[in-house]
Amino acid sequence: MDNMNNMGMGNIIWTFVNTTNILPFFLPSFLFNLEGIEKDIKQQIGELAQQLSNQSEENERSLKTIKTVRQEMAQKDVVIERITTELRESTNHSTLAEKQYDGLKETIQRLQDDNDQLSKSNEDLVNRIVQEKEKSMKEMTKLMILNEQANTKIEMLNKLQEQEKKRFTWRSKSSKTKDDNSSASVISDDKNQNGRKFGGVAGVFPPSGIKHRIVAHPCQATCVRYDTAGGDIIATASEDSTVKVWSTGNGSLLKTLRGGSGQVMLGLDMNGDLTAGGGTDKTCRVWNTRTQRLVHQLVGHSQKVTSVRFFKGNSSAVLTASADRSMRVWDISRHTYRQNVTLRHSSTSNCLDMSYDGVTAVSGHLDGGVRFWDVRSGERTGEESELHGGGVTSVNFNPNNNAEILTMGRDSTVKLVDVRQAGQELQTFQHADFKTDLSYSSCAISPDGAYAAAGSSLGTIFIWKTLDGSLERQLKGHDASIAAVAWDRGGSNGQQFASVDIKGNLLLWA
Repeated sequence: MDNMNNMGMGNIIWTFVNTTNILPFFLPSFLFNLEGIEKDIKQQIGELAQQLSNQSEENERSLKTIKTVRQEMAQKDVVIERITTELRESTNHSTLAEKQYDGLKETIQRLQDDNDQLSKSNEDLVNRIVQEKEKSMKEMTKLMILNEQANTKIEMLNKLQEQEKKRFTWRSKSSKTKDDNSSASVISDDKNQNGRKFGGVAGVFPPSGIKHRIVAHPCQATCVRYDTAGGDIIATASEDSTVKVWSTGNGSLLKTLRGGSGQVMLGLDMNGDLTAGGGTDKTCRVWNTRTQRLVHQLVGHSQKVTSVRFFKGNSSAVLTASADRSMRVWDISRHTYRQNVTLRHSSTSNCLDMSYDGVTAVSGHLDGGVRFWDVRSGERTGEESELHGGGVTSVNFNPNNNAEILTMGRDSTVKLVDVRQAGQELQTFQHADFKTDLSYSSCAISPDGAYAAAGSSLGTIFIWKTLDGSLERQLKGHDASIAAVAWDRGGSNGQQFASVDIKGNLLLWA
């Protein structure tokens, strides 16, 4: 670079000398100045080179900065594009939300209008109901007055009837021949085909023949119970969710009481105008038998209700047993029922019965034992464990002796037990053809305590004497497993014994 500058400078000087022809005069001073100029020029050239180098470095840094800025701008463009897209979507969502909000406002307004109309209709309905209730109360008061008047007349008629009976008795005693003829007529009317009378007047006799065969239910019957108040009616329960009431005189269907749809009726009892039935819907229903109206639905058990009993001589109290390992006492004397006492135990209760003193209850359990309870306090008063193998299916107090119970178990035995003597087994009834395969198969003891009866899964009914345990007779009539039997004193017609099977058949025996 320096050589080129020197050559350039020499050419300049030579050209200047040739053109001016003043070389001889100015050459010495010019050469001196020329050296200074050359030095200045070199210095300026060096400064310019340094500046150029600095500028090149600055340019490189600027290019790097520009590149970095461009990359950041590209990233920001991406971000801006994404934000723009999100903003566009948000705008769309906002627009949709506004439309939905407008729609909701219209819907709310419409619902508010409907609610105003319903409120007005409800107010009108309440007013009508109040008016109807007042009218009903007035009619009820009139009916109560009429009922009192009717009761007064009934009392007068009963007194007149008693007086008429006394006069009839006096006239009857006046003629011995007439009295004998009258007695013969009564015996003839009360005889069945075997020449035997029935009912409380004639005493208790083991059944021997079928009086009525009834297809009671289209599916399995589970329980049968007589009216404990002494009416000429009997009730059956079934898997078809119904309880049916039948005439023991002619076998006709009198009432049909309906439970929960699709729920099996397992437990059953009947006392006068009330019938109670419990089942797999965990409730016990109480109906007015005469009107077929549901009076109470007792709710409290957490599993199926297996057995139901009215208190003896007190239809305003009900005892229920359940698979939830509890028994409950219910007061149904008022319009709203109350649960008074809960009896808790460690095993599922398949069956129960109330003593005739109305204080003691006995329950049969899945573990094969029976337990005794004071229903007033809920305390357990006794226990007989491992009485049956496979579980107890039925338990009954002896109507003639509260200290004796009749039990039936899955081990295909029936036992008469004296609870006063530490559960001493007075009799054990069994037979090669007697089999039990249902957890709710029931046995029965005759009203005088002289006979024990039970149905076999093979379709035969066995009747044993309680005095010595001997087999009195076998009854054939069912062609399917027998689910339950019942034995009562009978009403005015004297019919005492009944049985049901898993095909839904009801047999009334004579």
